[in-house]
Amino acid sequence: MKNRLLIIVMTVAMALPLTGSARAATASSLPPVQQLSATTPVYDPMAGIKMGISGLFERTISGTNRTAKIYVPKAANLGAYMVVLNVPEGEQTVPWLVDSGWIDLAEKNKFLLYVFEPGASGHWGSPDEERSYLETAYANISVNSPDGRGTWYLPPESYYVVGYDRPGSVLQQIVMKDPTLVAAATFVDASDIAPAFLKQLDSTFYPTTDWNGQQVASSSVPLPVWIMEDRLGDEAAGVVRYWQEANQTASKATGFHGGRIFHQRKGALKYYVADGSLSAVAVTGKVKNAKTSAAGIYGDFLSRYTRYGGNVGGNTLGSRPDYGKLGVQFRTMELAGRMREYMVYVPAKARQAARKGRTVPAVISLHGSGLTMYSMFDFSRWWEVADDEGFILVVPTGLNTQNRTGWGTTADHVDMTFLQRVLNEVKTGYNIDPGRIYLGGQSNGSMTTIAAGKNPELSKNFAALGSTSGGQTSSTTDYSGETLPFLLLFGQFDLWPNDLSTPYVGDTMRYWINRNDALGTPTTPASVERVGRYDISSWKDADGTTVARYGVNRGRGHSTIADEARVLWDWYSQWHKDAQGNNVQLSR
Repeated sequence: MKNRLLIIVMTVAMALPLTGSARAATASSLPPVQQLSATTPVYDPMAGIKMGISGLFERTISGTNRTAKIYVPKAANLGAYMVVLNVPEGEQTVPWLVDSGWIDLAEKNKFLLYVFEPGASGHWGSPDEERSYLETAYANISVNSPDGRGTWYLPPESYYVVGYDRPGSVLQQIVMKDPTLVAAATFVDASDIAPAFLKQLDSTFYPTTDWNGQQVASSSVPLPVWIMEDRLGDEAAGVVRYWQEANQTASKATGFHGGRIFHQRKGALKYYVADGSLSAVAVTGKVKNAKTSAAGIYGDFLSRYTRYGGNVGGNTLGSRPDYGKLGVQFRTMELAGRMREYMVYVPAKARQAARKGRTVPAVISLHGSGLTMYSMFDFSRWWEVADDEGFILVVPTGLNTQNRTGWGTTADHVDMTFLQRVLNEVKTGYNIDPGRIYLGGQSNGSMTTIAAGKNPELSKNFAALGSTSGGQTSSTTDYSGETLPFLLLFGQFDLWPNDLSTPYVGDTMRYWINRNDALGTPTTPASVERVGRYDISSWKDADGTTVARYGVNRGRGHSTIADEARVLWDWYSQWHKDAQGNNVQLSR
């Protein structure tokens, strides 16, 4: 059964479980606060993609005289999930983080905390007085500069948000303006928002359109939301209706934690929510212990979701995979004095095939720069395609380059050796058909896919390549090598121009057209057709076989969406190696 995305509306009293004893933190139990700007990260080459700092830090928010706290658990991975939250009114930051259980929970689950706090007086001002600080602090979280993440931490592509009390209502308004940055949110006594503000979001449009060329208003973007209120007044009730409309929930509710939950209507929110997932909404009529219930907020709601994608038309919400339940395996190796890592997912169909002595295909998926194997696994949703189609999924991680991850694309880069080592291990360790191994990636991972395809030794391993949003400008006329079917997908609003007449995309496709002995040039494909949200150009060889393909995904920016994994698999699954090692099309 597929996981489901939920928005919970609760209208009865609810007591969430405490995370340990309800105690007041003593001075001796409080973690020391370090100044982030004075901290130098230390990256251990044998720690893989672990962050270079850990502990509780304070940072000054540029343009204000205010601070925020950041908690990084020990051994947290680069790009780990993050909970963004504000300190409740009447609470002191550090004792509350301890007493509420947020620090213990972050340590246990290895997610980051980014905490907005009151000023020097120790008391929050009115929502209007706090708006500038909260907006500035929120905007700086992921900025690649000393005002943002700098060299200290690498945030995820989307956050979890928890807002408390009046400052939390401002935080909720910030989220409402752009829900694409948030995977799920909980707001506790933080929904007194005027109807006029909600109304203006109907005419607040994103700068880019969706896949149908339509403008997208902030109010139409779904977000799983759990709203808790001591008293559900008129304004809070309006907020509940706002989120129900955004999530296109059904009118019929089901029970949840003593309250009610409204699920997304079946068939609604196509592309906004991944197939097999559902979004939903939640309200408590009376909150008990919510401010000390980090475990309930995180475990019962936030951690069920994940989200990825920059532009609104290429932004996908989905259920978050549970590695333990899926049985995902984690592998490491030492290479050139560095620890290297990769994940392997063997779905039930592949395990069943192994018991019967049969081999199955394998897909290797490479993340983009600044992402990791974890984010690629979660965001791409390749594991769901593997479940359906029965192939083994391999997801490696690039080098940790001090608060950044990435891949090298030169022929002599250690990453080429790493990929070969990974291939050697999975070929011998799993029931993989060596004639049906496919490689692809996103952005920098796509560039690395192309580099591997041009590598004389590495390319022999693959029956086809298919990747997204990354090319390789080249003036080479060396097209030697076996035919290696190639598919590239770009977004309509990608980082680079997507027109085939431009050097970046044009040069990339020119190489594969010539390498695969296809007829035509980048601007003269054999066919151009609209397939769903994709504009697909194809090039055929002299036998009429399509050996190169390029597609533009309408509405998408520089990201990948869940639907693309299935488009790529449809391409991969057409190809295998024959008895002579040639890449040929399977009869269908």
